[in-house]
Amino acid sequence: MVIAVNAQVLSDLSSNELKSIDLSGKYVGKRNQFSQDRTSFIQSFEYEFNIIQAGDKISGTSTIIKENGEYADIKLRGMIVGDKLYFEEYEIVNQDKDPNMVWCFKTGALSIKKDVDNNLKLSGITDSYIPEYYIPCTGGTTDLTKVDNSNNFKNLDASNESAGLTASIDLSVSPDPFVDATKINYNISANANVTLEVYDISGRKITTLENNLAKNAGAYSLDFSAKGFGLAAGVLIAKLTVNGKVYSSEMVQMR
Repeated sequence: MVIAVNAQVLSDLSSNELKSIDLSGKYVGKRNQFSQDRTSFIQSFEYEFNIIQAGDKISGTSTIIKENGEYADIKLRGMIVGDKLYFEEYEIVNQDKDPNMVWCFKTGALSIKKDVDNNLKLSGITDSYIPEYYIPCTGGTTDLTKVDNSNNFKNLDASNESAGLTASIDLSVSPDPFVDATKINYNISANANVTLEVYDISGRKITTLENNLAKNAGAYSLDFSAKGFGLAAGVLIAKLTVNGKVYSSEMVQMR
């Protein structure tokens, strides 16, 4: 399957921009819903985020609007990990719809980038689900642009750009989705100091699996069990920090 999420030319943010980013504000754009086989789109929605950022956590609301004017305002929450915004919708605030229709809540990771005019962009392929029992919907793509870019970055020191890690990093989770337990796998091609943490979607740290350990180049696999943490079904985040540079992967726990 090849589906273009965004045909625009987008660029990555520098490490200093990511450290000082302020995502607070209004974003407008589109939500495109996949067909059942995820090879095409079956409908498109107007989509908005109104975000408040506090540290690396975000809160706020989303608004989704159908072509016929039906809409829903939905609470959202999440956290920023490196160059991604992990989010989930979790409670309808207002809505106007056919009584027989059910809104699917969106969740997942949106890449944080900027366009040629330095407008902040949030985009990606993200999942969706029916709130009861976390039943999957078909998912789709999200493409949002910040309306006011006057205060994107706070306390930015452009002269202190971090070189980061030049070695390649692979991070994956298997199985995913999982019920009770899964494995977090990563591969580093050079010696490095490594921290591996697991968060829930609201930004609460669940556990630290490795804490600034000196690791030789190679492949590593760590067991993660959700038992004992009292977690509900939903999205978790594996956050891997390697020599100060952050990588992340979504993990979906099912019931």
